This record gives sequence, structure tokens and C-alpha cells, in this order.
Amino acid sequence: MKYALSAALLLATSLAACPVRAAETRSFWELPPEQLRALVASPQVMVTRTASGWDSYCRCPVVLKPNEIPEAMKKAIIAVEDRRFMDHGGVDLIALASIVRGGLSRGGSTIPMQLLKNLVFHDLQGRDTLSKLERKGSEIWHAHTFDGAVGKQELLAAYLNQIEFGGREIVGLYRASRHYFHKEPKDLNLYEAALLAGMVQAPARFNPLKETTKERANERARLVLKLMAQQGRITKAQQVRAEQIGMHPGQLPDFDIQTQPFTEWVVQTWAPQFVKQGETIRFFVTLEPRFQRIAEKSLQSLVSKGTLPPEYEAGAVMMTGNGRVRAMIGGVDWSQRQFNNAVKAKVQPGSTAKLPLLVAACEAGKKPESQVLDLPLVNEWPSNGQLGYKGATTLLEAFASSRNAAAVRLTQEIGPRKVADVSRSLGVDPGSNPDPGFVLGSFSTNVLSMTAAYAAVANGGYAVTPTGVLAVVDGRGHVRADFLESNRVRVIPQKCIQPTRTVLNEVVRSGTGTGARLRRWNAYGKTGTTTGNADAWFIGWSEGRILGTWMGKRRDVAGEVIAGKGAPAEFFRRVSNSANEMMDYRTSHREREGKSQKIAASVRDRPKPSSVAARPPERKLERKETVVASPSVPARKYFVPQASPSLLWNRDPWDDEEEEPLGRW
Repeated sequence: MKYALSAALLLATSLAACPVRAAETRSFWELPPEQLRALVASPQVMVTRTASGWDSYCRCPVVLKPNEIPEAMKKAIIAVEDRRFMDHGGVDLIALASIVRGGLSRGGSTIPMQLLKNLVFHDLQGRDTLSKLERKGSEIWHAHTFDGAVGKQELLAAYLNQIEFGGREIVGLYRASRHYFHKEPKDLNLYEAALLAGMVQAPARFNPLKETTKERANERARLVLKLMAQQGRITKAQQVRAEQIGMHPGQLPDFDIQTQPFTEWVVQTWAPQFVKQGETIRFFVTLEPRFQRIAEKSLQSLVSKGTLPPEYEAGAVMMTGNGRVRAMIGGVDWSQRQFNNAVKAKVQPGSTAKLPLLVAACEAGKKPESQVLDLPLVNEWPSNGQLGYKGATTLLEAFASSRNAAAVRLTQEIGPRKVADVSRSLGVDPGSNPDPGFVLGSFSTNVLSMTAAYAAVANGGYAVTPTGVLAVVDGRGHVRADFLESNRVRVIPQKCIQPTRTVLNEVVRSGTGTGARLRRWNAYGKTGTTTGNADAWFIGWSEGRILGTWMGKRRDVAGEVIAGKGAPAEFFRRVSNSANEMMDYRTSHREREGKSQKIAASVRDRPKPSSVAARPPERKLERKETVVASPSVPARKYFVPQASPSLLWNRDPWDDEEEEPLGRW
């Protein structure tokens, strides 16, 4: 009873400091549960508007799902941060009583309360008593609703994903594991998990890498292990063994990505509308750091191999079928040239502009096997280059081989105005009153718009507006805007989806896009190359992820040239193979976890034997004998534990090298 009275006293005092919120204003914790779960598992772009401009940065954790976080890490963080986490409903009344007895410095915050503080209440971070009271009151008041809406496992994962373990660049468990131990979270041992859990209180004071704080960090880790043993989360023997083993770093590098192009796009597109001068606003964003890193590594691989000549710049966008941008490449080297080619570069699209013609042809009754004429209109225009002219051919073959003459003749037959209208409905404006040659990409556009046009085919025919923002939330938890739901407007007839996909699949299977063929997944797309190889494109999709790539030659620079079927197609292949491998692995991992949990539950629920005699005989642990020898060491026998491949390989899981597919960890 005294705990409840103490908590009530604190709550009443703190709420007195809280301003009354307008009834019509929706708050973060009032969002539907599925939307809340999406936001707490998202990166954020923090934007401050100053008198002279904008300050912004991306809090970009690699978000792990609950089943991807080691149990040791969960137990460690609960033991030291919120020992009654699984039992309370968001507020721990026993812990709150300590605040009343010892003051606000005593803490008392539960994991849901801390997550609200870290993700929402950045305007209430003042050190004065009034700010502390207001923040604590808001945390207490809303923690129960937050806890119930998100769920225990999702909240715990979100907390570990969103903690800063040492500045803006080390946000979340995954990046912390890579930074401090050069390994993935799944490979952390018990001592390393305890060390990271101990850092949460004060990352700078408990940094295990600095000489001045190393011993303090280890003392803190031993304290966490002691708490885990006292609370029954581990045995005393496990505690002792963990202290004996200590840290065992791996070999993986830090997880670093270039988020500046994406962040700049978010700031320039949405911030002027939602951020007032002097404010700091949190934009929950769509970026997926894993896909971003795959794209960056794939591009750098092409550069280092010479596949992408130094005379070329690049821009790329990956998005989902509803237009949410998951990765963005602004240039070959952002540190040398801060210009976002994915959004700002106005370039000619080449033959990727033939997509609206393909849709318009279907609407006019054409099928992939329909006959088209591949002959020039005037002299040798349009030119098919080295292909020459085929005369009568099928629409499928004409598009797969990228026959320009056939495309212009077909546009003239259907009507340039009709094809241009289809192009505009897909989000690409070819200009007013274009001639039939516009389908060869004679107008200017950008990578973002062209990728969105292809996304409309990938998603089943619905208009796509590219977005990088899920929600806009101020520093007191008020939702200024959300983009979590979208209206679906059909722009491609249902009857035209499959024929269009058939043609785009043939481009990759046997046409100009064979360089984009994937290992074991279907791929769809179109190449594009402009006059003089000034612009080279590939836009396509696989497994619901649309990737648009442009590589353009710098003006008046001599040197090697590329076409859409070359480096852009290879970039698509590398990125899509790696992304698909990663997602397949994560899916299979979740399925295995689900089966393991079912088996564990069945064993737990199995009736226990009524007597000692009824118990099954004990099975001895089998050990596998392995002989290891080297020129300098005599052959010896070792007993090697039968670990999974993921424990035996300490390699970067987003390494896109062709020789080592991701599925072979």
C-alpha cells in the first residue's frame, strides 16, 4: 500500500508540471498497436531548424527482431535495468517508491518509460527539477498504455535497438556489438552481453575500449553477472565461467553507412512543412541500414574492379512497392562530391522510358506475342545501333532486345499523347506535346521518379509516391503527421499487369538485361543507354524490392564508356542477390526459432514421470573426435563442439562477394 501511495504522490506532483494537451492532438502512444510497433522498430532523422538553416543526423540502428537478440542479452539488460520488466504493466511501483524516498536521481524508470524518454520526450531532457518532474510524469502516465500496445518482447527488442551505446554512430545492439567486439550479437558470449548491458547507464564511463574506463567497465560487467545470478537468470557456475572467459573479439569491422543523401532528402522534402525555427523534430524514417550497406558495398566493389569507370557518377534508389525508400546512393563518393544524384540529377532515361509504351500497348489490345514493325521512319532514324532492323517481330522480342525503331513506330500507332498520359500517371512527365521519339528517353527526369514508375508494375498497378518518412513526432510526443497508411489508386489496368511483367522478365532472361539475372529468384527490369553512353540505366525488381540505378558520364570527359546492360545491370544483380539471400536467411532463422519454441513448449508441458523407475534412461553426451595437424605441430585429437555454421564463420553477413553467397554462413 505504501508503494502505491508513494507512486501516486510522485505522479500527482509531476503531472502538475505537465501542460494540458489539446484534446484534438494525437499523441505517439495513442497510435494503433501495429503502427506503434512499426515506429519503435524504425530509424529516425533528427532535424533542428536554426536561424541559419538546418542541423540533422540519422539515428540509424540495425533493427533486430526479438528472436534475433540472444537470450543472454535479454536477461542481462532486464537484470540491470528493469528486473520486474516481465511482471509489471509498464510502471514498477516498487521502483518508483525509491524515487520518493531518495529523489529523482534514484531513477525508477522501467524499460517502457526509458524507451518513451529516448524516442519521444527529447524536449523534456532539461536538468532542472520542473523538466524532470514533467518528463517523469509523462513517462509514468503513458507507460502502461505503451507497454500494452507494443508487447513485452517487441518493447525489449526496441529498447536494445534504440539505445545509444556511445554517441550517434553507435545506436542499437547490433552496431554496438560490431564496434566493441567486432562480431554480431548472435555470437556474443555471456560476459560480453553483461558488459554491453552495463554500459547503458553511462556509455562514456563504462567504455571497454578506453584504457581510462576499461577496468570500470569490467567491474560493471561483473556486477551485471552477479545480479543475473542473484535473480536466478543464470546459475552461479555460469557466472563464474563467464568471468573466466571474458571478452573474445571477432574480426568484423564497424557497421558504417553513408546516410547523408537520404537525410538531406528527408530534410529538404518534409522539414520545411513540419519544423519551426528553434525546434528539434523526430522523423521516423523508412531507411533500412542493411540494404543501404549492401548497396554501398556493391557500388564500391564495381569501382574497385574497374567495372564502373572513374569518368562516371552514380545514383540509386531501392524502394518497396508502396514507395517507401529503403536505400539511397547519392554518388560514388559522397565525401568528395555532396550532390544527391538519386534525387537532384536531371538526366535522360534512355530506353527505361519505354515502360509507359508497354502499358499503353496493352491497353490498346496488344499482347507480348503481337506483331510490331522494326523499321526506320526517316532515313536511318530511329537507329537500333549494332542490332540492325528486323522488320516484323513480336512486341516481346522488340522490348527484350530494346529495338528503338519498333518502339517509335508503336508509339506513333497508339498515339504519342496517349503514351505520354500513361507516363504521367506513372509519375514521369515527358513534357508537353512530346513527339513519338520521347519513348527513347529524350526528356529529363531523375532516378527516384523512374524507380517509382516501375514500382507501380511491381505492386500490381497502383500509383507510387516515393516517401522516406513514416511519422513526424515532436519532442513532447505529439504526432504532427503520419504516412503509415496510403490510399491505393490504380493507374495500370489489372489485365495489363501480367503481360507487362512477362515482357520485363524476358528482358532479364534473354534480352539486354541478362547481366541482371539472379541466382535463384525471378527478376524483372529494363536497361537504358543514351546517346554517346552519357547515361546508363537499369531499373528492375525482385522479391518486392525495386532498385533503380543510373550511372552517368561526367561532361566533356574522355575515357571508357558503359551501357545499361553492363555496370548498372551488374549492380542490380549484386544488390538483389545479397538482399534476397539475407532476407531468406532471416526468414528461415525465424522459422527454426518458431519450431524450437514449439518443441520446448511441448517438452515443458509433457507430463512428468510419476516415479524414478518410470524415467527414461539418461543419454550420454556424444562428442565428435577431430584430428588437427600442421607442419609444426604434431597431430592431436580434439573434441570439437558441433556448432552451427553461423558460429564457425566470423564474416560480414552483408558481404556481397559472388563467391560466397549469404546463405552459406
